[in-house]
Amino acid sequence: MIRPRGGAVLESVIENYLLDQCRKHRFLCMKFVSPAHDGVPDRIVITPGCTVFVEVKGQGVEPTRLQLRQHAKMRRFGAHVYVVDDRPGVDALMDDLAAHRRSDQKATSWPSDG
Repeated sequence: MIRPRGGAVLESVIENYLLDQCRKHRFLCMKFVSPAHDGVPDRIVITPGCTVFVEVKGQGVEPTRLQLRQHAKMRRFGAHVYVVDDRPGVDALMDDLAAHRRSDQKATSWPSDG
């Protein structure tokens, strides 16, 4: 695993782990770029029955104020936005998405976004 001097895992390592886990669970994971809107999440994860946005950060790195504002705006419009900064966070997201698929619930009934 690649780590910067401080010992934290790099964002690229977490993002690659997210991609691997999405493939393993047969979820579609796409890079999200919105030229007119800075601060949008890095990835869109599409599963049978739901679509979520994922902001990937290096281990221990917090989203910027701009990113937090964009996430809040997206949530006000009903989007599910998650922030992951380590492998356990990715694993928890995969578990949530897999459970959602199994339970066949509506996306609006999810208890919370990470």
